[in-house]
Amino acid sequence: MWRAQRMRTLWFRRVPWRLSMPAQTVPHPPSERALRAAASLALALGVLLLLRGVAQGLPGIAETRGFLGPVFLFLNSQPFVLLFLTVAAGYALGKVPLGASKLGATAATLVVGLTASVWASLRGVDFRVPEFASTLMFNLFMFSVGMKVGPQFLSGLRRAARAFITLGLAVPLLSVGLMLAVKALFHLAPGLMPGIFAGANTATPGIGAAKDVYLARYGADSPALANLSTAFAFGYCVSLVLFVVMMKLLPRAFGRDAVSESAAYQRELEQAGTRPLPSTAEALTPSDPGVEVRVYQLQEEGLAGRALGELREHFPHVAVERVRRGGRVLEPSDSLWLERGDTVVLSGPPAAMLRAGQRVGPEVVDAALSAVGVQTVEVVASGARAIGRTVGELLRAGGHGFTVNAVFRAGAEIPFGPDTVVQRGDVFRLTGSALRVRELQRLVDGRVVRPSVSTDIVTLAVGLAVGALLGSLPIPLFGLSLKLGAAVGLLMTGIAISLLRTRNPTLGGPFPEPARQLLEDLGLNVFVAVTALNVGAGVVSAVGAGALTPILVGTVVVGLVPPVLGWVLGQSLFRLNAGLLTGAIAGARCSSASLSTAQELTQSSVPALSYPVTFALSNVLVTLACYLMASLD
Repeated sequence: MWRAQRMRTLWFRRVPWRLSMPAQTVPHPPSERALRAAASLALALGVLLLLRGVAQGLPGIAETRGFLGPVFLFLNSQPFVLLFLTVAAGYALGKVPLGASKLGATAATLVVGLTASVWASLRGVDFRVPEFASTLMFNLFMFSVGMKVGPQFLSGLRRAARAFITLGLAVPLLSVGLMLAVKALFHLAPGLMPGIFAGANTATPGIGAAKDVYLARYGADSPALANLSTAFAFGYCVSLVLFVVMMKLLPRAFGRDAVSESAAYQRELEQAGTRPLPSTAEALTPSDPGVEVRVYQLQEEGLAGRALGELREHFPHVAVERVRRGGRVLEPSDSLWLERGDTVVLSGPPAAMLRAGQRVGPEVVDAALSAVGVQTVEVVASGARAIGRTVGELLRAGGHGFTVNAVFRAGAEIPFGPDTVVQRGDVFRLTGSALRVRELQRLVDGRVVRPSVSTDIVTLAVGLAVGALLGSLPIPLFGLSLKLGAAVGLLMTGIAISLLRTRNPTLGGPFPEPARQLLEDLGLNVFVAVTALNVGAGVVSAVGAGALTPILVGTVVVGLVPPVLGWVLGQSLFRLNAGLLTGAIAGARCSSASLSTAQELTQSSVPALSYPVTFALSNVLVTLACYLMASLD
């Protein structure tokens, strides 16, 4: 009995009770992404409640419907807030991964603006953002694109001008043929045909030409004008969204690698001229400046007691920038006698610096003394003291210590050496200390272009004004008076100014690349946001009027089929580079948003090289076609 009870006690102690107990689930803390999402939702709900409360006192509150009706009403009363909330939401949505790709800022801004506009219209609020904001930002965008592509525009045009001109004519002409087929199929009411055609091609000048015809014939209260506006608004929006998406898929659908082909074309252009042209974005930001600054303490007996000029003779590629003796910084003239213990600041190519340092003494660290301001600049030779002299003479007189990266003449890089004779207007791109740059500027009696964060507003304002005036000039064509439009005029003006600046980079003052990129990005996306926000009422009206089917079919056929056929033509007949082809197709479809999409897709600016030619030709043809369609309608 006692033995059995003892055995049961021992067995009880050996049982692993922790295995027989039910497993307890340890709760995992919420992830950072989930916390951010929850916080964002809570913040959004709080903002919506706040806006709904603020909107209660606004006129028109009784006509709104649903929980969000008052919110939309308040946003409509604050167009600035509405506009930039749309842009911010578009940029945020554009970064969200969708499978292996992203929607992109432009397409996402369009989706956000269109969704908000239609939703608000269904709740009794029609957004009305001032069109001047759209015009202003779109003009800034077109001018900034021209300023970017100008230096390479002529090079791309020389290589494939026939292909660009053919596509710029073929795509709009195909659109005209398909539009006539759609009209025959649906028997469109007056105003719908030019409205669908202009909207499908996202051509604002076309709608203006057709509107003038209807105003002169029927007056302001004509149903044709209402049909024109409705068809254009709905067609423009649908075409813009679908074409931007199609541009992302088109290269892959035809088995093309747009990124690698664009990179290869960019390398090909760079091989034609191994350095960026003056005034371009990369001009004053070389990857390898070629000049170092080091500080040495003079210990070698062979140099102590000798003139500074002798050191320069021994090391002709090294410049003496500063000499400190006993706490005083001395002027580094050739007649200065060196003493043991002097601290000497040298600048020059790395290899030459190492050889000189071995003869001078040990290297020391002195951040304040070594801050001599090494920079890459462009010097324009314009004075009589430089004209006719050789490059070698100027470099020797300048005291050495800088690297000449490139020499440009008449907007093109030229090979140079010590015996190259300087001509008026030659541009020297060099890297060196501020002292060496000032010395060379004095010798060539020229002007210096330095990296700058400021922008010359005079050039920007005058360029915008001239471009808009150029686009407003009437052009007689087949007995009609047509205009290029502000977009084409500003694009061509930007190209012309940037081409002139490659020959003389001092023309017009600084125009830094970050400022130009800001104008391009913000200008396009604000324009897209205004366009999307203002079309909601037109979309709802088109659906309610029963005109949805002909407008939708016409937009898809006229807006998407010709670009696909144009791609086939450019790929099979002209064998165009994929990057150039995307830009050419975007221009032939008068689509500014798709230019940004093409540049995002190719990860380069190559599409912008082919865009201007086809964009200009297509704009003229589409405007002429809209005028004729309205006249014959």
